[in-house]
Amino acid sequence: MTTPQEHQDSPDGQGPYAERATVDPHAPEGSGDAATGTEDPAGAENETEYAWDSRRDLYRHSPGIMLGHSARVGGSLVGGDQHGVSGGQVTGDVILGGSKVEYHLGGDTEERSGEIPASEVEALARNFVHPIHGEETGTERESAAPADGDRDGDLPREPWQPGSPFALALAGLHEHRVAILSGPATTGRRAAALMLLRAVGSRSYRALDPALPPGRLAGELREGCGHLVADFATTAERPLREHHIRALSERLHATGSHLVVVVGPHPVVHGSVSPVPWEPPEPAALLAGHLRHKDLAGRSVDELLALAEVRAVLAHHRPVADTARFAERVAGHARGTVSLAELGAFGHYAAERQVREWFDSADHSLHDKAFLIALATFDEAPYPLTAELSDVLFALLQRIENPGEPARIPVFGTSSAQRVEQALADRYQEPEETEWGPVLQTKVQFRDRLTAITLLREVWTGHPSSRPALVAWLRRLADDPRPVVRTRAAATAAVMAAADLPSAMALLIRSWAADRRLRARLAAANALALAHHLGAPHVSRILAEWCVAPDHRLRWTAVRGYALVGDAFPEEALAALTEAVRALEERGGPAQGWSNERDDLAQSAAALLLAAGQEAAARDDWDAVARLWGAFPPLLRGATRDCVLRATVYAAGPTDGPVGTGRPLLLDLFARADATPGTDGAVLRHALAALWRGVLNDPVCSASGLNTLRQWVRAAEDDRGAEAALAELLPLLAVSTEDHKRLVYLLENLRSEGESAPPSVALRLRALVLVSTPPYADARTRRPSPA
Repeated sequence: MTTPQEHQDSPDGQGPYAERATVDPHAPEGSGDAATGTEDPAGAENETEYAWDSRRDLYRHSPGIMLGHSARVGGSLVGGDQHGVSGGQVTGDVILGGSKVEYHLGGDTEERSGEIPASEVEALARNFVHPIHGEETGTERESAAPADGDRDGDLPREPWQPGSPFALALAGLHEHRVAILSGPATTGRRAAALMLLRAVGSRSYRALDPALPPGRLAGELREGCGHLVADFATTAERPLREHHIRALSERLHATGSHLVVVVGPHPVVHGSVSPVPWEPPEPAALLAGHLRHKDLAGRSVDELLALAEVRAVLAHHRPVADTARFAERVAGHARGTVSLAELGAFGHYAAERQVREWFDSADHSLHDKAFLIALATFDEAPYPLTAELSDVLFALLQRIENPGEPARIPVFGTSSAQRVEQALADRYQEPEETEWGPVLQTKVQFRDRLTAITLLREVWTGHPSSRPALVAWLRRLADDPRPVVRTRAAATAAVMAAADLPSAMALLIRSWAADRRLRARLAAANALALAHHLGAPHVSRILAEWCVAPDHRLRWTAVRGYALVGDAFPEEALAALTEAVRALEERGGPAQGWSNERDDLAQSAAALLLAAGQEAAARDDWDAVARLWGAFPPLLRGATRDCVLRATVYAAGPTDGPVGTGRPLLLDLFARADATPGTDGAVLRHALAALWRGVLNDPVCSASGLNTLRQWVRAAEDDRGAEAALAELLPLLAVSTEDHKRLVYLLENLRSEGESAPPSVALRLRALVLVSTPPYADARTRRPSPA
């Protein structure tokens, strides 16, 4: 699909015709239409939106991955994009997705700590990779803490760089005997804490219960040990205060011990010992560290890192646990037990594992899970939308899970930063396109781009008890006044259709398509278009059946659907629209509830021809462009003539810039086509000229055609390429004496309010038209005459 630009209307804001037909609410329906009853023409049925504008909004507000190859269910990651968190080290009880391991060993009189075997720490050290600033590769990345050597307070070699997070935390550990390491749960922070204790010479290690109050930690310290408190939660109600830290430092000095406290990325800590943010190594360096001690069957680490499938997975930061698991697969591939396809599919496997862990976790409340679903729906969208609408979904889910208890939504609960971090997502600022122009917004997206689609698929197919709430929620979103909300409702329905087409059609898309409201029908068309790009089956068949259905609402949905996705199968789509036009004329005119049926059919034909033509031209497939547009002029005869003329004018409107600016896309297509006789480009040019001559010579459509030509000439004022294209097009339009009169008059009288003379580009083009006088034109052609 080609990304649509702004729709450019004629000066009076109308389409090809100055006035659109009105509907008599008491007039009978067309003979072939099954819709019954009278409907208010001022109501929802008569809402309208240009087809090209629908394409623009679909692209503007859909998440990027919806149109990417890696979005397909079960698709390969090769060539696809992924986002993730950078990795550190994985071993033992590494934490995923914000879940935490807590030691509840009994009452206050029971032990609140446990030994961490030294062998586990040494095994960890074999694979641990220190973050390195720079672009080292291969063996240069393999700076790791050795498992043996002299323990004199530091490792024999210092693989960490001065000023790095590890070096800063280690310096604090030497000075205060206590260090605080902060960071997301997926960055290998626990492994880094153990390596810090190892680096200061600890020979035995103990894990303290993170549920202990800060004031109780000092009482659990042992002599000569390295202590770890993993996932220590600090909040405004439970801060780690300065007197806590000083008491710990005093006790640690007295016992010859050390302590590393691991906290989240937004800790509440008071005092002189500040948390050190942990920054893990780059994914490629981390993977190399895991591979260096594995059996690679004689293949080098650099060779494996160079594989396209490996590069695709490492293209963005990933959770450390995922990278560790991926190392096992890469080593298996080196030994011949894992295929390249299995290697490339790792991203989908990792996303599915993470999503299932979230939904299975008791640490995630129903409110948290509602937020995850909303974030998957509004991935890459403004955060306030996600938070606002996740509360709506939570209330609907609560009615299913506990119908007797009203949903209690914490107005000032968990901070947005913590919610986003728990969801393994990132916040960023980016302009959001609105009808008034771009507005800077704080947006949120999952770090792994596959997470959103995977999560929506899992909740729809793996948790069917949630469907009533999801359906009610999406129906509400589809009727929201904000375009981005309506588009995301359709995008979510598209994911569900790709995963379970019958259920999505029955519960959502079919009911939307038959709705009286334009918003609902447009949601159905958007959902089918995106579902096709996600690999859902039978979308073209659904559109073809609906396009000739007795219910005019289904026909409208199918016609608009062809405008949105018809460029994916343009010949089939154009044939279906042509048959729909013939059926309309056989019924005796537009349906009672669809007064603009002719216009909407023309708009969809224009949109799919324009988009398919751009797409094929971008591939340098001019044969396809010529074949599509070349099939249009023969339709200027018979029942399809009116639709073809309207479609030509509609196709001439969109430009490659905002409204009123930029080069018209259809003129650009003409300019790029090869004019050499006998070529596909020449066939295209002559087809476009024939269509334009039909428009200009039609008594009803010529006014709109001339308005569009004026806009094209205006667009050429500062665009020499557009002027050159017009200089080649206009002579093809000046076939008869009347053609010359019409074009000369237009160019001589082209002036805006306050201008005393036409722009210079109009005069230059007029001169070319005069030179191209046909042999049978007389001298009067050279004098101005009214159109």
